[in-house]
Amino acid sequence: MPVRDLAESQEFFASRAFGWEDRFPDDDPLFASAVDELRVAAGHVVLDAGCGTGRVLPQMRRLVGPSGKVVGFDATPEMIAEARRLGRDNDASLFVGDVANMGFPAATFDAILAAGLLPHLPDPSMALLELARISKPGARLGLFHPISRQALCGRHGDDPDTSVIAPPIIEALLTSLPWELESLHDGDQYLVIARRL
Repeated sequence: MPVRDLAESQEFFASRAFGWEDRFPDDDPLFASAVDELRVAAGHVVLDAGCGTGRVLPQMRRLVGPSGKVVGFDATPEMIAEARRLGRDNDASLFVGDVANMGFPAATFDAILAAGLLPHLPDPSMALLELARISKPGARLGLFHPISRQALCGRHGDDPDTSVIAPPIIEALLTSLPWELESLHDGDQYLVIARRL
């Protein structure tokens, strides 16, 4: 698996941030379905880690209602700027930073979506550990890609069998951390649901 550099990922996404969602208009229902799998409820505190332009933040806001809280977090300032341009800061608090060291208090979140995140990270285990730290016991984590693992790895130049999201690898990684794998769908789309122990 190629090692990703944070600055390299930021540079890649910075030049593509404006109009990002226009390039993938058919992804909205797929993202909505992934969020549904997190079982977000009224009053929950939820996080979109690696939120990009924040396409799921309005749905998360509807699900948590006025008593809940929604947070979008991304490493690329230009992606957060595009999220603001699209009005996503009306639905969520938006932050820029490193997902391996987010600075939120421990046991903050009831549910976390991380769409398209892990293959871009230099150390996915550090990010999963940080996501565990900021999750409440029993919180659900969704690792999502709107395309298949094979297609995603083709885009990144990765070997699908040695990618961090290959089923045996992601399962071993999650279970080595305070996560319990609940389900893994590795078809036309990719979705892992894990529960914080």
